[in-house]
This record gives sequence, C-alpha cells and structure tokens, in this order.
Amino acid sequence: MLLGMGLVYLFLSVLILGVHLVAKWCREEPKAEPLKVNNASSTGTANTLDPKLVAAISLAVQQYRSQAK
Repeated sequence: MLLGMGLVYLFLSVLILGVHLVAKWCREEPKAEPLKVNNASSTGTANTLDPKLVAAISLAVQQYRSQAK
C-alpha cells in the first residue's frame, strides 16, 4: 500500500514538472509593438457609425436593463 501511494506521488510530481516545462517551452515572447498616436483621422472614425445601428444597440441595452430589474 505504501509503495502504491509513493508511486502515485512520484507520478503526480513528474506530471506537474512536465506541465511546467511544457509551459515554459511553448511560451511566446511578447512582441513590443510601437505605440499608436491618436490622430485627428482616428477620432473621426467614431463619427461614421451608422445611426440605425446606434439606435438598435441603444434599444437593446434599454430592453436588457428593463428586464434585469
């Protein structure tokens, strides 16, 4: 019985060690992306939303909030 418990403990230890090694091996290094600067052209895209879409989203949010009460 003690031998079986010891083997299970050994197996779980090796399994945890293997998971940690695979996690380190598969980890991707974060790539440094250049910072984006807010231009006047990028803020202008917010004004080009379809008014029908905005109205539909607003209506859906109002309906959700009224049902959640």
